[in-house]
Amino acid sequence: MAVLVAFSVVALVLMLGLVLDLGHLYVAKNELQNAADACALSGARELNDLSTGALDRATSAARTAGNRNRVDLQRDAVDIQDVDVTFSEARDGPFARVITPDTRYVRCAPHESNLKSVVLWFMAITGVTDWNVSAEAVARPVGGQSMCAIPIAMCTTAAPGTPNLGFVTGTWYSGRLAAGTTQTGNYEWVRFEGQQGGRDLGEILAGQGMCNLGPNRVDAEPGVTTGVAQAWNTRFGLYSGTYNDIDLYPPDRTGYAYTRYAYDDKKGMTIDGSWPDPPHTPPQNAYADYLPRKNITHDPYNPTALVGKNGRPVILPGNPAPLAQSLHASKGQDRRTVFVPVIACQGWAPNKKNMAVLDYACAFMTSPVDDPGNDVQLEYRGLMSQGACGTAGFPGDFGPPVPALVR
Repeated sequence: MAVLVAFSVVALVLMLGLVLDLGHLYVAKNELQNAADACALSGARELNDLSTGALDRATSAARTAGNRNRVDLQRDAVDIQDVDVTFSEARDGPFARVITPDTRYVRCAPHESNLKSVVLWFMAITGVTDWNVSAEAVARPVGGQSMCAIPIAMCTTAAPGTPNLGFVTGTWYSGRLAAGTTQTGNYEWVRFEGQQGGRDLGEILAGQGMCNLGPNRVDAEPGVTTGVAQAWNTRFGLYSGTYNDIDLYPPDRTGYAYTRYAYDDKKGMTIDGSWPDPPHTPPQNAYADYLPRKNITHDPYNPTALVGKNGRPVILPGNPAPLAQSLHASKGQDRRTVFVPVIACQGWAPNKKNMAVLDYACAFMTSPVDDPGNDVQLEYRGLMSQGACGTAGFPGDFGPPVPALVR
C-alpha cells in the first residue's frame, strides 16, 4: 500500500502541477491578448487620418493603450515596442512599418519578436521551467452608423486629399451654388437617391433626415417651397403650417439662434446679429456657446436674432412663436448638429445631376431661415470620415468610423 500511495502521490502532484501551470499560462495568454486588442483598436482609430505623421500617431496610440495592461497575473508590464505595431492594406498582410494612402489595417503582436517567458511553478520538476507566450490582434476603422443626412449639399473646390476638403472648423459658410460662381462652402438643396419631390424634402428636414446612406450621388432639387423653410425651422422649436406636431417633428434642446451682422441700406450702417461679441468680427465657433444652452439652460429662439436690412426682426414663414423653454428641455433632441453631403463645386454645372458625394460634413445649424431661396448658413465642424460628430441613424457599415477587431 505504501508503494502504491507513493506512486499515486507523485502522479497526483504532477497532475496538480499541470493544471495549475496550464491555468497560469491561460491567464497570462489572455492578459497579453487583452493588451494586443487594446493596442490594435487604438492604432486603428488613428487610421481615420492618413496624412503626414499618421505612422507616428497610430504607433504611439497603439503602444500607449496596449501598455496600460499588465501580464503574468498583473505583475509585469506588457512592454509593447514599435516593431510590434505594423500596418497593411489587406487584412492578411503583408504587414510593415509603413502607412500608405490605402492603409486600412493595423496589427499588434506583443512579444512576437521578443517572446514573454512565463515561469512554471510545478512542471519544473519535469525539467520544463518556463513557457513563452505571445498574442496578436488586427483591427481597422469601419463605419459605425448609417447616419441620417439633411438634403442640402455643401460644395468644395479643394483637390482630392486636401485636409478637411478645404473647410475650416468653426467657420460659418453661406451662399448659393451657381454655375461659374461657386466657392468652397456654398450650398444648394439636393435630392438623394430614392428621394422625390419638394414635399419629401420637407419631410426629411423636419423628420430624422435621409437615413441608410452610403457613398452615393445627388441631384439638384428644383422648386423648393416655403414649406421647406417651415420644416427647417422646426428644429429650432418654431412650428407652423404643415409642420406643427412637436411629437412627430421634435425640436432641438435649444432654439437659440446665431446670426451674422446685416447691412441697413437706408441707414447706411451695419446692424449686429446675435453673434459674435465684440461686433463686426467674422462670426465663428458659435458651437461652443450652443452646448451649454442645449445641455443646461435650454434657451428658446430669440426673436431679435434675425434682423433684416430695415433693421427690424425678420418675420419667419407662418409667423411661429418661440417654443417654451420647458418643452425644449422635455421634448428636445440633438437636432441641430447634422450631416450634409459634400460635392465638388465644379460638378454643379452644367446639368446639376448625378453629382458624386465626396464625404459628409458635420455641420451646426446656426439659425432658422425665412426663405429657402436665400442663403443658408451652417457652421462647419468636421468631416464624417474623421468621426467629427454623430447624429440620428442606425447601426451599419457606413458613417462615422469606429475601430473594430477583424482578427
